[in-house]
Amino acid sequence: MNRKLRHFLFGSAAAAGAAACVAVCAALFSSAYETGARAASSGSVQTGSLVSSGRASSVQAVSPVKKETEGVRPEAERARELVLVNGDNPLPAWFKLNLTESFGQRMDEAAAEAFVSMKTDASRDGVSLWVSSAYRSGELQGELYRREIEECAKTCATYGDAEALAQRSVAPPGCSEYETGLALDLNGARGDFETSAAFRWLGLHAQDYGFILRCPKDKQDVTKVGYEPWHYRYVGVADAQAMKKAGLCLEEYAPQKTGAVH
Repeated sequence: MNRKLRHFLFGSAAAAGAAACVAVCAALFSSAYETGARAASSGSVQTGSLVSSGRASSVQAVSPVKKETEGVRPEAERARELVLVNGDNPLPAWFKLNLTESFGQRMDEAAAEAFVSMKTDASRDGVSLWVSSAYRSGELQGELYRREIEECAKTCATYGDAEALAQRSVAPPGCSEYETGLALDLNGARGDFETSAAFRWLGLHAQDYGFILRCPKDKQDVTKVGYEPWHYRYVGVADAQAMKKAGLCLEEYAPQKTGAVH
């Protein structure tokens, strides 16, 4: 066999082998593609089903819990929010602070959350509400009390008279509900606040957010504190609404509900 013939035969054999290899690979690829496509299609449906099932399961798991706890207020939490703190009832040892920072002020977490909702809804009605003071430490309360006595002493005959007069507007340390974080002074604590649109709006709606006017004009003999139209106290929605409906201040209402245990 001459050289040219050998080259021809070898080339033909190689070409035939390559063609056969290509054909086999193509067949294998086509089969694998079809199998993969079917699996992918089946997997897509299964995955979608699992996601859908997962969402449904989540809703079923959450909804009953929400329904069971909605509107339920633990007695310990209620006792905290109804705590009576004044000149005759010092801050009880069992009371625990639960403070957060909101609008540049430290206040009770529940009161802060409720105030955010109240402020937002008041804004929709064209009314501006803001917190001018909230939580006070015992040290700060003591300093404010001392200053008030010094101011009253300028017009009082004795220290005792000055102290008694001071307590009409500033409680002694340990006897101020500002130390709970549940009391808020609104819109600058101004004496003319009662003539404002904000005060009128609060008179209609504050109780629906859990707030009460803490020192009403017609309850000064009961609270032993002068009228403060800017001073609001968080007690929870149900109790605030009940107090509003019955026309009671906290000194009258809290002992009925908690026994004023300290």
